[in-house]
Amino acid sequence: MSLLAPLFLLGLLAAFLPWWLHRLSASNPPEADFGSTKFLEPAISTSSKKRRTKYWWLLALRVLFLALLSLLFAQPVIDRIKSAGTSQTRHILLVDTSLSQSLDGRWSRTLGLANDILNQAASTDQAIVIAASDRFVQAQTDNSISSARTQLGTLAPQETRLDYGRIASAVTASVGDTTNHLHIITDTQATALPDRFTALAVDKVDKINIYSSAAVNDRNTAVTAKLEESSDGGASIVAVVNNYGVDSVNTLQVMSNGSVLATADVKVNANASLVHRFENLDLSNAKEQLVVTLSPEDSLSDDNTWQLPLPNKDKTEITIIVGNTERSVASTYAKAAIESDPRFTTRLTEADRFTKSDAGNLIIVPNASALSDRAAGRLRDYINDGGSALIAVGSKPHSSGALNLLGLRSSGLNDPTNPLAGEQVSLGTIDQSHQSTDGLASNWRAISIIRHLPLQSNITDRSIIDLSNGQPLLLEKRLGSGKVMLLATALDTQWTDLPTTSVFVAFLIKSIEYLGGDIAATSYRSTGDAITVSSGAQLLDPNGEPMKDLSKNSERTSIRLDNPGIYRLQSAAGSQAIAVNSDPRESDISTMDADTLEKWQQIASTANSNATATNTSTINNQKSFWLWLLPLLLVVALLESIYSHRHLWIRREV
Repeated sequence: MSLLAPLFLLGLLAAFLPWWLHRLSASNPPEADFGSTKFLEPAISTSSKKRRTKYWWLLALRVLFLALLSLLFAQPVIDRIKSAGTSQTRHILLVDTSLSQSLDGRWSRTLGLANDILNQAASTDQAIVIAASDRFVQAQTDNSISSARTQLGTLAPQETRLDYGRIASAVTASVGDTTNHLHIITDTQATALPDRFTALAVDKVDKINIYSSAAVNDRNTAVTAKLEESSDGGASIVAVVNNYGVDSVNTLQVMSNGSVLATADVKVNANASLVHRFENLDLSNAKEQLVVTLSPEDSLSDDNTWQLPLPNKDKTEITIIVGNTERSVASTYAKAAIESDPRFTTRLTEADRFTKSDAGNLIIVPNASALSDRAAGRLRDYINDGGSALIAVGSKPHSSGALNLLGLRSSGLNDPTNPLAGEQVSLGTIDQSHQSTDGLASNWRAISIIRHLPLQSNITDRSIIDLSNGQPLLLEKRLGSGKVMLLATALDTQWTDLPTTSVFVAFLIKSIEYLGGDIAATSYRSTGDAITVSSGAQLLDPNGEPMKDLSKNSERTSIRLDNPGIYRLQSAAGSQAIAVNSDPRESDISTMDADTLEKWQQIASTANSNATATNTSTINNQKSFWLWLLPLLLVVALLESIYSHRHLWIRREV
């Protein structure tokens, strides 16, 4: 047993207080005068009193109460001791099953190292096997050595990446009350190291051993590629060949549906990269997808091909809400800016004819003053159900529904309740971390804001751009399951010069990419990544089969992309191809140096040997028993109260 706060034991000195009070409690007999005493001469006499302690049981209860109270504050704990030399050992085998283990010879060496660990373990020891790639999976529930050996035979390399920074959280659940030895069997890839070296520390294990299955003569070549479209409709492919090993001569090919579109022979130096560009490719007859291949293939064949989505011939349609009777200047500016991007086309929809089924993932409202109460109500329902919108307030008086939707304090610039009528301001704070303004801060500061309307912002709203008077110019709100970005000025040249500047086009495109989410999702992903799919959308796998039935799903769903290939995301707003390839970091077979491995094991041992004096005996856990002291303290207090009440001595005058 030990004490967490031993200084509180000084409170035991208070036990002398009841004893001292009990010593003072000795009584003197009452004095009574009688007549004959007046004839006696006073005499000096000496007397002595013998003080005796009374009520020993009451005194014992009071002293016990104070002692228990001091002990409670000292926080006693019981140290559970385990002997490393005699106790049962739990061997946790974390086996690297990432893509790089497919390299010739590595996987067999990994299994051999793991089996050697099990062969050297005692028959009474426990063993747990954890398969580690992008996910950490405990292979068996039976912790016996024989079961672990059987489960090792069921493992195989996956097509995903291992991040060593996630080992600590994955191992914690497998740690037991016995001696825990963590064995990491991996190829010690340098690209798997986390950004922070301290993330490699693993708590609650007594020893960490790192075994490398990499070999000095390991070799690998890999290819990555990117499709570039030109304004005249042509296409080029930029291929990058990475060589990890000796000099090599390889052949690059661009293929589509089994047909070779282009080929090139390249020579790549050892431990170097080479960039080759296929110019002016004719993709008119290309179907399904493009594949860049690298030959001859090596043992790690997954990174010898790179899949590319074909250029999207069907543009994504963006809905623009316009007035019922006129086409405003604001909608003209918005339409021209959006269609300047070859990915998008626009559809103009009258406000009162707007329906949720026509909108897709997002809508643009260049002039909110054109919204009637009915249109504003439909727009609110659309956003509440998960839709997104970019809305400019507009310059004309607003309906009550539009005022409520936008959170406007007044209905227009000419409203006498508008305190900002005719006030020209400059820009203040710009949140550059927001996707819609990222890299555009200097461009925004070059525009002029002549007039704007006051937006009401809540504590949950995000102000993206503020004006110099403290009012928000661009505000993001959450409504139900959706989100809306509000621009507090009108998109015409009388209120601001924003529509005539280059930042307007970039702002609209970035806002569409941010609000649209799925329709502007990244076209290139790695195996093991997850993609978020909105309600009503559908994700098709490389075979064209639906990944999940999302037609009736009212919430956004996350789906893992476990296999390489071309996936297709379909929604009311259009269709987008997503190419999924192996993570290029797995192709880099460069290993950590010896110093890094040594530091890894040192940082782990430092984190787990705070007060361990020897290797034969170590403290595993501390158990506090204050919960037992507290009721005992209450019982002693109750007994003391009852006992003192019964024996209370009352002095009476005679």
